[in-house]
Amino acid sequence: MTILNVALIFGGQSAEHDASVMSARSIYETLDRERYSPILVGVAQDGKWWLLENTKEFPSHVGSSGAQIVFLAGEGGKALVHGCSENDKICHVDVVFPIIWNGFLQGVLETARVPFLGSRMPAPAITRHKHITKRILRDAGLPIARSLDLTSREEIKFQIAQEALSSHSLFVKPASLHSSIGVSKVTCESEFEAAVDLALTYDSRVLVEEYVQARELECAVLQDAERPSELLCSWPCEIIPTGQNAFFSYRAKSEGKGVIFRMKADVDESVADRMRALSCKAFKVIGCEVLARVDFFMRPNGELLINEVGSAPAFGPSSIFSRMIEESGIRYDVLVQRLIEDAIKRSERARPEL
Repeated sequence: MTILNVALIFGGQSAEHDASVMSARSIYETLDRERYSPILVGVAQDGKWWLLENTKEFPSHVGSSGAQIVFLAGEGGKALVHGCSENDKICHVDVVFPIIWNGFLQGVLETARVPFLGSRMPAPAITRHKHITKRILRDAGLPIARSLDLTSREEIKFQIAQEALSSHSLFVKPASLHSSIGVSKVTCESEFEAAVDLALTYDSRVLVEEYVQARELECAVLQDAERPSELLCSWPCEIIPTGQNAFFSYRAKSEGKGVIFRMKADVDESVADRMRALSCKAFKVIGCEVLARVDFFMRPNGELLINEVGSAPAFGPSSIFSRMIEESGIRYDVLVQRLIEDAIKRSERARPEL
């Protein structure tokens, strides 16, 4: 059996750096060494890519040591390694796990013609920007929560935002960050101003949303590699914040505390079918490929709203996406093998004949 070189690219320059490292570690620790040889590529906060060789255990952070690595454009996985010795060397990567959610890494890999797991451009760039995703979903007739798009605190006052969104409480979040980083729930002018200032420290654009009193649910979507029009959509999972968590916060996500995951949500089959249909439509409208996670709000009256679409969901063994797919009958090791094989086949199909 040929052992494939699988590169995990993780870290990055955004506030999601630590979340990316944690996700990469979970994948690294469960990767089948009889099939795959992991290559660790850490992206530091300054944007430099480092080949982390001879590591006895997965690094807790990405430092500026070792050898820098860069993929050679159009070479199908060849990468130049610089600084490991007096002479540069070439290493080969068969497939990449992109574990940086900046919306641009996939474009770099496409340019270099390196096989990688997940959607090609532009879906990763679209879903990176919540305000753009919402506009596309809205224009397609899909249900979303009301929202406003800001670039400064002075653009709108809290009371005006309340009236525009018909909501007493509001959520304020960076438009281009996920993992609930920089997200605040506000109920007054002073909280609103502080929340916008906080969001602007992470992003130049801020999304202000109505507060939706609802259950929070998610579906996992997996595309059939041989028949791309066929989508497997999981039964919804429910996320139930507990204790002091007013919502599924970054702390709850990173620590796994203060939240309950009900992997098979207690909903009627008719509701699950509606969520599945909306998930598949959102997947297609955004232009996702291979896999995605679709997040919902369900109001007490049963109305469904799409909250977010993740075209590059975390898919470590303990991730919500992987657990939903496992509930659908596909084990994690089978999922990983399927995603890797799909990435390689898709890359081969994209190569022009000589």
